[in-house]
Amino acid sequence: MALVAERLMTAAEFALLPDPPQGGKMELVRGRVVVMAPVGPDHGERALDIGALIRGKTKVSRAGKVRVETGYWIPDEADHVRAPDVSFVRTSRLGNETVLHGAVTQVPDLAVEVTSPSDRDRDLQEKVDDYLRGGVLRVWVVRPELRTVTVHRPGGDAHTFTMGDTLTADDAAIPDDAFTLPVADIFA
Repeated sequence: MALVAERLMTAAEFALLPDPPQGGKMELVRGRVVVMAPVGPDHGERALDIGALIRGKTKVSRAGKVRVETGYWIPDEADHVRAPDVSFVRTSRLGNETVLHGAVTQVPDLAVEVTSPSDRDRDLQEKVDDYLRGGVLRVWVVRPELRTVTVHRPGGDAHTFTMGDTLTADDAAIPDDAFTLPVADIFA
């Protein structure tokens, strides 16, 4: 029996793909296209709210840019593009950004993933690991069903915040000591 080697896709090929006909988003994970179903209204509103909360708290200090669904190259042995639900990039790093094949060539400082009921923990952990291995400083996993935010840091440290807790600038890798975000505001 002959084995056929799987052909991996390059980022250049990935950038030319049409949007999925049923909606949703695509990521390129180690040369393999991963298609995700469109998110439901609760997920979309939660991601938008988180982005708006972070933007509202960082705009005056001009700490950086907040984005949604933006593709970022993740340094890896094969082409790898991830698109967190929300991301934040410090102003000091914006001048170094370039876009190649539709994705930003450097990772964000903060990547936020909002979970959906269909998400598998194994897939979420793979995303967290990819982000951290690629140089993202903080990764938030927001679990609406539990009303928690787990902050992941390089080196494997993770802390779960609940409704009575407040996220700080250090938890978000945001260069503004005045930044605070009550977890309850995320789920209001």
